Amino acid sequence: MKNNFWLLTVLSMTFCLVVLNASANAAQSSDNYEQWLENYNAYDRLEQEIVKHPEKDSPEATLKRANVYLKLNSPQKALNIIEMTPPFEDNATEAMRLWYGGQAHRAKGDLTKAVFWFTQASKYMNDKSLKRSLFRQEKDLELIWKDVWRQLYWSYCSNFTLSKSNQLKILNDILKTGEETWSDDFWEKADRVYQFEATGNATLLPTPAKSTKENAPFISSVDQQAIAKTLSAVALEEYEQADQFADSISRESVKTFWKALELFIRQGTKPESLDAFKDKLKAHAFWSGHILAPYSAHNDWILGDSNSAAWIKFRDKLLKMPAEQGKTAITKELGSMLISEQTATLLQGFRLAFSLVNDDMEVARDAWNQVERSKLPISLQVAGLIAFGDSIDKVMPASASASQTLYPVVSELCSAAGKAQRPGINAPFWETIPQSRLRHAAKTQWPLDRLILLAYWQKILNKKPNTTLAKRAAHVFRNSAFGINSMLYLVDMAIDSKDMQLAAFYLNQLKKRHLNKEYQARWLEAKTRLELGVGKQDKALETYGKLMATNEPVPAFTRLRMALLMQQRGELPKARAQLLDLWSDKDDYPTAMQAEILFWLGEGEQAMRNTDAALDYYLKLAWKYPQENIWALTAMYRASMIYEQRGKFETAKKFLKTVIKRADTKEQREAAKARLSTIESKSGGGKSKNSSDDQGIQYPF
Repeated sequence: MKNNFWLLTVLSMTFCLVVLNASANAAQSSDNYEQWLENYNAYDRLEQEIVKHPEKDSPEATLKRANVYLKLNSPQKALNIIEMTPPFEDNATEAMRLWYGGQAHRAKGDLTKAVFWFTQASKYMNDKSLKRSLFRQEKDLELIWKDVWRQLYWSYCSNFTLSKSNQLKILNDILKTGEETWSDDFWEKADRVYQFEATGNATLLPTPAKSTKENAPFISSVDQQAIAKTLSAVALEEYEQADQFADSISRESVKTFWKALELFIRQGTKPESLDAFKDKLKAHAFWSGHILAPYSAHNDWILGDSNSAAWIKFRDKLLKMPAEQGKTAITKELGSMLISEQTATLLQGFRLAFSLVNDDMEVARDAWNQVERSKLPISLQVAGLIAFGDSIDKVMPASASASQTLYPVVSELCSAAGKAQRPGINAPFWETIPQSRLRHAAKTQWPLDRLILLAYWQKILNKKPNTTLAKRAAHVFRNSAFGINSMLYLVDMAIDSKDMQLAAFYLNQLKKRHLNKEYQARWLEAKTRLELGVGKQDKALETYGKLMATNEPVPAFTRLRMALLMQQRGELPKARAQLLDLWSDKDDYPTAMQAEILFWLGEGEQAMRNTDAALDYYLKLAWKYPQENIWALTAMYRASMIYEQRGKFETAKKFLKTVIKRADTKEQREAAKARLSTIESKSGGGKSKNSSDDQGIQYPF
């Protein structure tokens, strides 16, 4: 027994020593307070500790502070530190300063600036393997690098200012880093495209098939002339004439495309069906992605102001004249010394359209050469480019940003008329591309073709939405309906995950004033949900009022939430109107929602002390939607309370017994049991023979 005691004592002492050693080691590992704070992600306190150091301005401390702010999701504060710090002399620390700058810009949502900073950082990284490792560890940087290079290349194509040569240099810098870090088909293709742009050597690109008798161009010169006439008639708002010209186009798919454009200009609507473009994926993507979204305004496409009575009267007077007489009248007006420069441009535009419509190509050419082309409506810009084949830069606005928005619209419309832009880089507009070849076309064959890429991404997102690709689409195609839809999807996902700050960021990326009526309504609807999510009820109601004023369809779920908010705030008649409006479309909703609407209608009537109406809603709900257990049982419980108040104890008890039997939760069951017990105590337990609640015939004598 004594030996056992000593053995236990030794074992206990050994255990204590082990524990003490472990505690000492743990204490030793926590001696560095900054490291301890970092281990627990207490970055707010870590930054305060760093600035207390005597060497707080050293490169290491500066970089550490910047990194702390990045981890605190305060990229602007990190950027302030980085930008106010002069370049470091040491390459390694300067590389990290620039790298953190790239991360800060990325966190702010500016991917182009992020790539610029990352590119500059790479120039100070002497160890190529470490550089490659750092670039590959940055999440999704390869995808971002490709998307930014694409966007900058597209911007380069639309830039006709003196800054074009600088853009080419930037493209080369980003290209070199991309090739060194991620060598694949995309960068191989991008390198050939860059060399072509830098040297003009067309042999670097695939050679387009030459037209022969056996291989005639998809769009004939006669059809091109018909397209130019269609656009000219549209510019003059001569829509019946435009229809006639479009109907003369020989190929059915081409005819459908240009008639759809005419309808879009006339009514602002997209084609209802895209079946005509099943395998013509660029034409399909043009409409499904709706790259015309920035130019939905009628006046973007027609000559003059459609709201100007004086212009309309003058224009219509000229149009009623015979061709020769009209031409003479225009020439006379142009010869006047009293007309302004703006009027002269308008008259030359009319002269151009009038001459094209009437097959007077000599006069049309003269008008095209004299008019300030950048001030023409888009329809006439495209008509002139189709008819006379001049360079697209002649119609682009002086502003680089405006040109960047307009270029894809004009270039794709020219391509749709058989006037290809950069044919070795972009797929022919009317190329037949089956769905089975789309991935290869987008990733390998034409990775820089805007519409091919849009079609490919759209196919993926339609099949299975995901935030990673939606982010790319929202950034790359921000001026198209596809990009706007992707951004609104990101808003929805952020609201669903309760990340209201991120939702607000995405929503603010969409400038409401630049959106058409449909997208303005969707923007307001998302803003309503966002304001509800952050508890700004007054703001949400104000935004909802603006949303309803658009007369655009509003999702039923949002309408229901706003009706409930109105109920909570005591605006009961308004809530009732909203709920009844929802109920009128009940067949469009799932049964769970139908049941919920009935329940809240009952609650509203109850709050307004209309117990008969409330009882009707509760009973209809319990009868019609027994499968929607939560709503049906709650309605029964509410109905039992009304019957109890009216002294109809047996009816109330029957409803409560059903609730007890079918309740999903213990709380529901216990509440119903408690209510049943109270009623039984009131009614004396069992059913009285003389009870006024007896449903049989009562004989007092």
